[in-house]
Amino acid sequence: MQDIDIVAFNTAAMNLSYLKNHLGFKLTDEEMRDIPYPYVELYTHVFIKTAQAFGLLGTVVVGPVSALARSKTRSLAGISSSAYTCGKWGMMLSLVVAPLMTQSVLKAKKTDRDGVYDRCYRLRYNRGQVRIDRGSAVGAVTGAVLAGPTGASPLLGILVGMSAGIISMAVYNSSLPSK
Repeated sequence: MQDIDIVAFNTAAMNLSYLKNHLGFKLTDEEMRDIPYPYVELYTHVFIKTAQAFGLLGTVVVGPVSALARSKTRSLAGISSSAYTCGKWGMMLSLVVAPLMTQSVLKAKKTDRDGVYDRCYRLRYNRGQVRIDRGSAVGAVTGAVLAGPTGASPLLGILVGMSAGIISMAVYNSSLPSK
């Protein structure tokens, strides 16, 4: 019988409130305060945000603009290919940039564990951010599923769906009345 990795199990179980919050469940303040691994949660948040930003910029801005700048790629196929490539590399770049960016900001601000915990707690209550994360995830899954029947790459579907989810939730957030 294989041993159970208790640390991994506890990490997954202890971050259940993080996942439930992102899925839209209503949590008590006590559940929102349940942040046993604030550094993991903060690094995860920054990684998600940089993947969203770099993926969106690569797919929606850099890819299409670079395709339109060259005469041989000024076609729907050329724009799609360039958007795919730039979005993919943008998301891959976030794997390197996110931890470096997080560490440099924490070091520059001399943030201790309590400061990281406080930031994670406030992020959990930021409904606009949570909505964008949820829209991004739903869009990515929807894009991947819809890409199959159309013959497109699932990764292109993820990039386009994620971008659509981010943009739609940003528009939704901006249409909400101010508090």
